[in-house]
Amino acid sequence: MASVILTVVGTAVGGPVGGMVGGLLGREIDNRLFSSHSSRSIEGPRLKNLSIQTSAYGEPIPLIYGSMRVSGNVIWSTGLKEIKSEETETSGGKGSSQSVTTVKYSYSASFAVALSGRRIIDVGRIWADGKLLRDASGKLAVSGSLSIYDGAEGQPPSPLIEAIEGGNNTNSFRGLSYVTFENLALGEYANRIPNLTFEVIADSGTGVILSDIISDICLRANLEDYDATDLDQIVRGYIIPGPAPARRMIEELASLYHFDVVEQNNSLLFRKLSRPTDVDIASEDIIISGGGAKSEKSKISLKRRQELDLPREVGMAYIDPSRDFQPGQQRARRLNVASEIVENFSVPIVLESSEAKNISEIQLDLIWHGREKIHFNLPPRYSDLQAGDIISLNLPSQTAEFLIEEIELGRDGLECQAVKYNSEIFSHNAVAEGGTIPVQIVADIALSFLHFLDMPSISGDNIASPILFWAASRGAGKWTGAKLYVSRDGGAQFTALTSTSSEAVSGMVDNILLGGPTAYWDEKNEMLVRLDEGSGFLQSLDENGVLGGGNVAWVGGEILQFRNAVLEPDGRYRLSGLLRGRRGTEHLVSSHSAGEKFILLTLTQTNSSALLLSDVGKSHLYKLVSVGQNLDAVAAENILYAGNNLKPFSPVHALGRRDGAGNITLEWIRRSRVGGEWLDNTDVPLGELYEKYDVEILNLGSVVRSLSVSSSNFIYTAALQIEDFGAIQASIEVNIYQISDAVGRGWPLNITL
Repeated sequence: MASVILTVVGTAVGGPVGGMVGGLLGREIDNRLFSSHSSRSIEGPRLKNLSIQTSAYGEPIPLIYGSMRVSGNVIWSTGLKEIKSEETETSGGKGSSQSVTTVKYSYSASFAVALSGRRIIDVGRIWADGKLLRDASGKLAVSGSLSIYDGAEGQPPSPLIEAIEGGNNTNSFRGLSYVTFENLALGEYANRIPNLTFEVIADSGTGVILSDIISDICLRANLEDYDATDLDQIVRGYIIPGPAPARRMIEELASLYHFDVVEQNNSLLFRKLSRPTDVDIASEDIIISGGGAKSEKSKISLKRRQELDLPREVGMAYIDPSRDFQPGQQRARRLNVASEIVENFSVPIVLESSEAKNISEIQLDLIWHGREKIHFNLPPRYSDLQAGDIISLNLPSQTAEFLIEEIELGRDGLECQAVKYNSEIFSHNAVAEGGTIPVQIVADIALSFLHFLDMPSISGDNIASPILFWAASRGAGKWTGAKLYVSRDGGAQFTALTSTSSEAVSGMVDNILLGGPTAYWDEKNEMLVRLDEGSGFLQSLDENGVLGGGNVAWVGGEILQFRNAVLEPDGRYRLSGLLRGRRGTEHLVSSHSAGEKFILLTLTQTNSSALLLSDVGKSHLYKLVSVGQNLDAVAAENILYAGNNLKPFSPVHALGRRDGAGNITLEWIRRSRVGGEWLDNTDVPLGELYEKYDVEILNLGSVVRSLSVSSSNFIYTAALQIEDFGAIQASIEVNIYQISDAVGRGWPLNITL
C-alpha cells in the first residue's frame, strides 16, 4: 500500500491544487479535509478584496486568526438620520441691515458591521474611506459611539438594535463578532456610510500559534485525528475570507510556514520541514531494480526539470502591519539563469517585510532544489520509513538530502520517490523594508468654551422674542464647530439650540477699565487685552469705520467700540479711542474689574439662540459641545438668562419745570432698542407693543411713590410732594423705566431734578 505526503518541496507556485502533490490515503479523511470533488470547491475573496465593505445577503463571513484589517459586511442599519439647523446672519450697516437665514442639514447613521465568524478579543483602529476614524486608544474622529460584540456563544443582543427593532425581532448574532455604530456623524464622508476597515484582534495581539490555526481548520472539517503540535510558529494574522476546502487553507499555510502533512494510521501528522534528517542510507543498501549487476548510477532514476521551466523570480503580496495592514510586496530573484518566468502569488496573511522577503527567498530555493526527483528501491528492513521522512543518501560520489514523497511496497522492495532537499534553505536571514506611509492620528477634539452674552442686539433689529446671544472659543485640538444645548429640568434632558462653525476673537482684559463718557469719545481710558491663543487678531479703524459699526466688543457686559489697536511687544493689544456704553449698556461703564473677558462682536462670530419667554429670569443648565464630542462628556454651566435683548434702554435728557404753585413737570426722551438712526421728520421706532413707563420717587434712596404713565412726561403735584415728604421739595430724585410687554421694566434713568 502506498503512503503519500502533502508538501511544498519542489513544486511551482499556484499549481492546480495550490502547488501540492498527490492526495492523502483514506477516503474519509480525504473527503472531509480535502474535498475529493473539485467541482465543489468555492473560491473566496482574496487579498485584494479584504478592504471592500459590502452590505448584502449571502456574503461570506471570514474567519480571523491573530490581528487582521478587514472590511466586514453591514448587517443592520437604520438608514440616514437627518438633523435640520438654522443659522441667521445679519449684514449691512445702520439703517440697511439684512438678515439671511441659512438652513443646514447634517446626517448620521446607526448600523452594525459583521467582522468574523470566530470569537475576537477586541477591535483596535478603524479607518473610514482610508482615513483614521478610531485610534488605538478608542478615540473617534467624529461624533458617535461604538460598541463591540466579541462573538461569544452567549452574547446578548445589542441594546441599540433591540431598542429600534424590538426584542422579538433582534438577533443576538451568537458566534459572530460584530460592532455597532450609534449616530455616527457622516459629514466628513459625503453624508453616506463610509467604506470602513477594522483592525480586528483575535488573540492577545502578539499573534497566534500555527498549530492552533491548523487545529481549528481540521475541527471545522469534522476531522479530529491529527497532530499539529510540531507547528509552533507564531502567525501574526491570517484570514480565511469565505467558504473554501480545508485543503486549500492548509496548502496556503504550508507554502508560507514550510511544513508537510503525512497520513499515518488514518490520522494526519503535521511537521516542519526544517527538522533534522530522519535516517542515513548507505549506497550499498539501495536495491538494483530487476536484479543483476548494475552500476551505482543505475540504482537511482533521476528526473530533472529544465531550467527554462522554473521561475526566475517569485513575488509575494501580503499584509504589512507596519503599513497599517495595507498590502505589501516582496520578491526573490535568481541571477544568471536562462528562465524569464515570474511567479506571483498573494496571501491574506500578516507578515513583517523581512518575514515576507525570507519566505519568498525560501520558496524560490525550494522550487529550484526540488527540480530533481529520484526513484530508488530499498530493502524491507527500511519498512519504518514513511512519506515525509527526510533521508541522507550517502553515495560514493556525493551525499545529499532528500524528502520522501511516496513510498510503496513492491516487487523489488520498497519503491521510493523523493525530492531534492536541503535543510539550510530555511536559514535565510534577509532584511527588507516595506516602505513608509503617512502617520495618521485622531486629533484630540478641542473643548468649546461658552461666552454667554445676555445683551441687547448690536444690529438694532426689531427682536420681539427672547434671544440669547453667545460666542464660542476653543481649546487646543481639532475644532470644526460646536452646538449649544439647554436643560430646563436640572440636567435630565438636554435640548439642542443652535450650532456654530465660527470661533470668536476672545481674550482677557489685564487692566481695570475705569468709567468714562458715553456721549463722546473716551480718549483717556484704554484697555490692555491679551487674546486667547489662536483666536485671531485686532486692527485699528478710522472714525468712520467705527461709527459705521466696526470694532465692537463686549467687556464685562458693557458694549463698547475702539478706534486704535496697537500690538505691544509683550503680545498684548493696547486699545484706545473708545466709544463707551453702546446699545444701552451705559449703566455698566463704571462697574469693571481686572481679568474680565473680552469678546469681539461681529455679525458672523456672534451667535443667537431662540429661547422661551418662560426662560427669562430663570437659571438653566447649558452645554457647548464641540463637533465630535459626546454630550455626556461636557460639563454643564448653570446660567441665569435675564432677557436683556428685550429690555428697553433707559430714557435720556430728563428735566423738571416748576410752576408758581410748586408743581413739578417731569419730561424725558425715550430711546429705542430698534434702529436708532437719525432720520428726518420722523421719530425712532417704539420697539414695544405700547408706550408705558414706571416712575419712582425716591427719598434718600428709598421708593416713596411708584406710578405708571403712558407718555414721556408726568406732573408731580405739590399735593403729592406734601403727601410723600411733608413739604414741597426743592429737588427730587427719580427712577424712570420704559416698560416692555415681554420682560417688564427696562434699564432705569436715575436722576435728581
